[in-house]
Amino acid sequence: MSLKPREKYKGQTRRLLLAFDIGTTFSGVSYSILDPGKVPEILPVTRYPSQERAGGDIKIPTVIYYDKTGKPCVTGAETLADGIEEDAEDNGWTKAHWFKLHLRPRPKLRNFLGLFSKLGLSSETISIPPLPLGKTVVQVFADYMRYLHECAKRYIEDTHGEKLWSSLKGDIMFILTHPNGWGGPEQVQMRQAAVQAGLIPDTEQGRSRVAFVTEGEASLHFCLSNGLSITGDDENSGVLIVDAGGGTIDITSYRKLEDHSFEEIAIPACEHSLDPPTSEKAS
Repeated sequence: MSLKPREKYKGQTRRLLLAFDIGTTFSGVSYSILDPGKVPEILPVTRYPSQERAGGDIKIPTVIYYDKTGKPCVTGAETLADGIEEDAEDNGWTKAHWFKLHLRPRPKLRNFLGLFSKLGLSSETISIPPLPLGKTVVQVFADYMRYLHECAKRYIEDTHGEKLWSSLKGDIMFILTHPNGWGGPEQVQMRQAAVQAGLIPDTEQGRSRVAFVTEGEASLHFCLSNGLSITGDDENSGVLIVDAGGGTIDITSYRKLEDHSFEEIAIPACEHSLDPPTSEKAS
């Protein structure tokens, strides 16, 4: 079983698509330059500020340091610099990390607290770092989106030329990923963050330029695009996708249809990790 061939772009004009995958601990950006009549190619941003001499990476920390005035001073890949924690302490910076979990549906947390109670565990096991003083989760998301947008701009200008970015920047389509368990309320806040970040205008047309995809579906497409093959060619052929991220675990099951597309065959599950991410436990 493989992904059916990607269709040609049917739009009438060239357009740029940016996809932001903001994870609990790490994030990344992909993009596609959509040319009418051509099959789109999905490309990753592989270089971020402060990574030039290190060779770059497609994933960067979902971390922001704020200065005493509440302005972002070090973000993403920049937080990997040697001595950054000492600089933060000396300058009184506040660290925002795991902030994605502040956007999670609240009932899920209550379910976990009930489970912990039955197991005789303390709710401190899943304590989430507080947001910086005076900041809302939408504001922190907006600051991080603004950073990713600037990183994408620099990378695309360096790779394809400033002229291409300038010609397409006014009508960029944004794709935002989120855990399986998120829905309308979380999408509303993510779209608000995109507006606050200056990615889109606060108009109906502007908001229509933001679309969402669950992390489970995004994982399926990634697997199929990278050689996933399943023996069997009947309606019972399927695949179970487990996306074990830093803060959430998404489980989604699909079956193949006659046209080689896929449909979910069970309600997708999203659970929050019970332990801190590996990078945090190692520090």
